[in-house]
Amino acid sequence: MMGMVYKDFLVQRKQLGYYIAFFIMYTVLAVMEIMPTAIMYTMTVLIGMLVPMSTFAYDDLARWNKYAAATPAGRRGVVAGKYVFSLLAVLLAAAFSAVLVVAVLMLKPELGAVDEMLIGLLICTLISILIDAVILPVFIKFGAEKSRVISIIIFVAIFGGILLLGQLAETMDGIVIPEWFFLALPGLLVLLTIGGYIISYFIARGIFEKKEL
Repeated sequence: MMGMVYKDFLVQRKQLGYYIAFFIMYTVLAVMEIMPTAIMYTMTVLIGMLVPMSTFAYDDLARWNKYAAATPAGRRGVVAGKYVFSLLAVLLAAAFSAVLVVAVLMLKPELGAVDEMLIGLLICTLISILIDAVILPVFIKFGAEKSRVISIIIFVAIFGGILLLGQLAETMDGIVIPEWFFLALPGLLVLLTIGGYIISYFIARGIFEKKEL
């Protein structure tokens, strides 16, 4: 299985420079106050979706799955490799984003508080993992080309839902929400993310084991 993860990292190594430049460009725009500082960590969500999409596109082009399923890793190893790689990609993007956030706020503390930014980064990281939990079975079922439009719709739907929740929260100013709810929310989100990712893995594995290659 780890061989599958290593393969995906090798495939993506040429794209690494583009991803880093992507982060740095938007960080510079945030420092210049052309864009909101939150862009430094919200990019983690986009990277979390683009990287798996890119690996599936390369696999389809090379007809990799037919060969990979015949290796000792088998079909389960192929699916497990995709999930481990996607998770590592999100965590690495989050770590790089955290370094940029801390560095920028040390230079320009007026742009925001470090703890608030890191909480925002944590939330974006968890959302990115949840998005992968939704789109990975779709990629495995339909392939990169057919799944591109579906994944964009899912991405827009999730962010649209978040925006709607934000607007709904603004209209509930008169409603007192217990403090324990806000204290429990991060833990609940972490549990939802872990549970959703594990369930997604078993769904994707069941799809791939029945799929004709």
